[in-house]
This record gives sequence, C-alpha cells and structure tokens, in this order.
Amino acid sequence: MFIALTEYDAGICPVSKTISLISGKWKPVILYLIQHGVNRFGLLQEKMPGISRKILTEHLRDLEKQGLISREVKVSKHPQVVIYRLTESGVSLRELITHIYNWGSVHLS
Repeated sequence: MFIALTEYDAGICPVSKTISLISGKWKPVILYLIQHGVNRFGLLQEKMPGISRKILTEHLRDLEKQGLISREVKVSKHPQVVIYRLTESGVSLRELITHIYNWGSVHLS
C-alpha cells in the first residue's frame, strides 16, 4: 500500500519507524549475529571487537525493550550464562537483515 506524497508524513512512515527501530552501527549486526547462533554476551563482544561492553549492554537492553530479542538467564554456577534469542518480531526481520548483508557483500566489498 502506498501513500500519496501529498499525504506523506515521515514521522509515521513505516520505513522511518523500521529504520529507527534497528538504527545505529551495532543493532543490525547484533540481530544478524543472534540469528546465526552467536547468542551470548561474550561471543557477541568477540565478534564485534570495536564495541564496548557498555554500548553492547545498552543495545541488547534496547532490542529487548523493543521486543526484538529475549534474554534468558540459565541457572548455573558462576559465571552466569545469559542467552539471547530473536523473538517472533525479531525473527520476522531475518529476511531484511539477510538482504542488507547480501547487498553490502555485493556493493560494498
């Protein structure tokens, strides 16, 4: 469904809202890694050496708050094991994230 440009409002545009939801340098990367099984904090940080612990924590909390990932704490001995998974909403973004990855591989390599 397309909206006539005379009625277009970027503030309510689904494209703007979606980009805002997953915007930033790291959120799409986090979603991509989680969808491919890199689902623990240490593993995520290992795959993204340029991200600080603070920023990774903030982004994970934000993605959880937005309903794109879930956080599961496994009861175990110290250290605590936390597993991140895509929620149903997060899974619905898999195709989009894969397309972004593929486009970047072709056009930005």
